[in-house]
Amino acid sequence: MTKLIHKDLTYQVRGALFDVHNELGPMLPEAFIRDAIAIRMEEKGIACETEKPFTVYYHGVDVGRYFVDIWVENGELLLELKVVPQILPLHQAQAIAYLKVTNADLAFVANFGGIAVEIERFPNFVRGKQVDLEWKRRLTSLDLPCPPLANEVLSALFHVHVELGPGFLHQVYRRASRVAFREMGIGHTYIKQTPVYYHGHHLGNQDTRLLNVEEQILVATIAVRAVTDEMKMHLHMKMRHHDVPLGLIANFNRTTLEFCWIRGGNKG
Repeated sequence: MTKLIHKDLTYQVRGALFDVHNELGPMLPEAFIRDAIAIRMEEKGIACETEKPFTVYYHGVDVGRYFVDIWVENGELLLELKVVPQILPLHQAQAIAYLKVTNADLAFVANFGGIAVEIERFPNFVRGKQVDLEWKRRLTSLDLPCPPLANEVLSALFHVHVELGPGFLHQVYRRASRVAFREMGIGHTYIKQTPVYYHGHHLGNQDTRLLNVEEQILVATIAVRAVTDEMKMHLHMKMRHHDVPLGLIANFNRTTLEFCWIRGGNKG
């Protein structure tokens, strides 16, 4: 029989979660639930800290921050809160990613979106383990302007997603992707802003935050629920402005890396 990690603590934490849900019910903002849980834990004598910051590293480089919803007993448990219809594989993958960053012993994903609180537990089985970073090249048969470079770019982004996992902010993945590009010898520049013109008049500069890879591929690293047609059109317009023939939207907020190629960026 498998021994439960921190059995007494998790029993107490579960009780606090049930207490809060029973009194407040479902569908409140996460911040309200977080603060209520912290109050209940304090009443029960459980040490906790809300919004505790952690540095996210990729290959030893600081690429951003992650804030734990509730950090319990100095890392014996981290609590990730959701207000959604149900816990999805994406939320489970996020919990594992957070365990890697924080090195906590155990993660709880607690969902307050239903008539009963939903709790899933994830022991830190990833501690000290190596991840499988095999990338199968599969683009040579596609009609892309630069298949070899496209393969290299996707390989770098794949490595970033596998090593970090989903659940972080856009800038974390962008910074990590730049590290991966440098390590693989992929030349690129960071485009922070793009000027916007109309009939020769400069309207201003728009935040862009794209990676221009060797003047051949314009890469948007994002972390969203779904890639929309508006996002594709927006990148296509930036491709035209920068005279880049190929665009790539890489969405890291999935259990596996989601990518979308956009062709035809030449200025008209």
